[in-house]
Amino acid sequence: MPETHKMACRQAPVHFHTFWDGSMRPTLLRIATWNMGGGILGESHQRDGIPSLDYYASVLADHRPDVLCLQEAHDYDGRRESQSEYLARRLEYAHSLSFPLSVSHMAKDASLALGILSRFPIAKTVYKRFPRPQLVGTGPRGERWTLHDKGYMVGSIALGDRMLGFVNGHCFPLRRFGASATEPAFAPVWAMLTADLLAVGGTGTAFAALDANHGRIGEVLGDVLGPGHYRSAFEATPTTPGGGQKDHILYGRALRLLSTTVAATESDHSYCQVSVLV
Repeated sequence: MPETHKMACRQAPVHFHTFWDGSMRPTLLRIATWNMGGGILGESHQRDGIPSLDYYASVLADHRPDVLCLQEAHDYDGRRESQSEYLARRLEYAHSLSFPLSVSHMAKDASLALGILSRFPIAKTVYKRFPRPQLVGTGPRGERWTLHDKGYMVGSIALGDRMLGFVNGHCFPLRRFGASATEPAFAPVWAMLTADLLAVGGTGTAFAALDANHGRIGEVLGDVLGPGHYRSAFEATPTTPGGGQKDHILYGRALRLLSTTVAATESDHSYCQVSVLV
């Protein structure tokens, strides 16, 4: 089994109900994020690999997230069931969405998509596309690369008479193109994301799941971090086999963090989850 690292917040015991029941008692939610790389196990950027969705389903069955945000889930433009739809059906999630972003560099018949699976109704969800820098690079096998479109979905989840805002995003892998996320040229990308994070998190009842392709999240999203806005659930925690952190979960001031889990997997990204009280 993959190694699992759990970091629990040292807070006083609380009593809660697992799901929203219409009362004002706290709700325990397990929120997760996972870049699933087209469902292909092993190293990143494989071409025409065979997806292993049963493996992904088994990991999710072990951790049982209530809300799951996916990046690089394959979507087949309506020709057949998307990977998000498959996992939702297999694991009996009542609600799911898939937003295709761009053609996939891993399969010729697929699009890369953002996905979300939820045990609660999903409402008011829109997709925002980042302005795409005109960069070229070289792939792991010497092939010419151009940046694909990236962006994020903004929406809300209905918890009885309350709404939980969310952002699920995938940011540009700038380092693969010899660039840094902190360069002034990319400030409009982070300003756009910052504006929506602040808008959706105004009440403090919100979270963000991001493959930021950047480890030190405060360097690019510093304006949304702090006691009045969001906190980062895990800092300086490797989320890829190479030891770097790309993946982040931010949580709003009205959410109480109970624990975090960053579990190494057979994928090229760790499975990341938080337990919070809403």
